[in-house]
Amino acid sequence: MSYTPTDLVKAEKNVVLAERHIAAQQEVLAMMRAAGSPTEGAKELLAKFEADRGRAERIRDWIASGLGDRGWEQRAA
Repeated sequence: MSYTPTDLVKAEKNVVLAERHIAAQQEVLAMMRAAGSPTEGAKELLAKFEADRGRAERIRDWIASGLGDRGWEQRAA
C-alpha cells in the first residue's frame, strides 16, 4: 500500500490524541490517589493508553519511512 503525506498527518494526530488520553488519565490517577481511592483500574487503563501511544508512534514512523524525505519534511512542517 502506498501512503501519502496526508496519511502521515492523520497518524501524527493519532499520536497526539493518545498523548492527550495519557495526560487526562494521569490526572484522574492523581486525583484518585489524593482521595485515597483504589487505583488499580485507573493504572490498567493508563497502561493501555501508553500501549496505544506506542502503536500509534510505530505506525506513524512506518508511514514516514515509507514516504522517505517527503514524510520527514511533512512532520517538520
